[in-house]
Amino acid sequence: MDEMLSLSDMQDIVLPASPPLWPPAPGFWVMLALLVVLIVSLLRWRRRARRRNAYRKAGAALLASAGTVHEVSVTLKRVALAAWPRETVASLHDAEWAGFLNDTCQQCNFEAGVWKNGSEAADRALIENASIWIRKHTRAATGNVPDV
Repeated sequence: MDEMLSLSDMQDIVLPASPPLWPPAPGFWVMLALLVVLIVSLLRWRRRARRRNAYRKAGAALLASAGTVHEVSVTLKRVALAAWPRETVASLHDAEWAGFLNDTCQQCNFEAGVWKNGSEAADRALIENASIWIRKHTRAATGNVPDV
């Protein structure tokens, strides 16, 4: 009977309270801050890339409505003026203009004589070449396009 008395005097085990979910540990705040910085940086980079290449999109839209050789040349000149200083591009014509276009795009092959017949309808090869140049030319390091 002594044994029964001693068991009745025992008390249940008291468990500690579970840790609170809020506020989180300091490591959580560090990771959250890094994640926010990363997301903001990626959004700014994407915005800058879009702004830097907006002239290409506008040039492609202009090229879609170009019907003659002269209109294609004017479109390419406008795109080039957006990426290079006016002094570099504005005075170029005929063979110099074709050379400039070929030098700034490795995949393009403009012929010097194509610009002489400006009132002729632009053939498919010229428009395709112009489209490739608009999409793939290498921009000048000190162009007129703002980076912001």
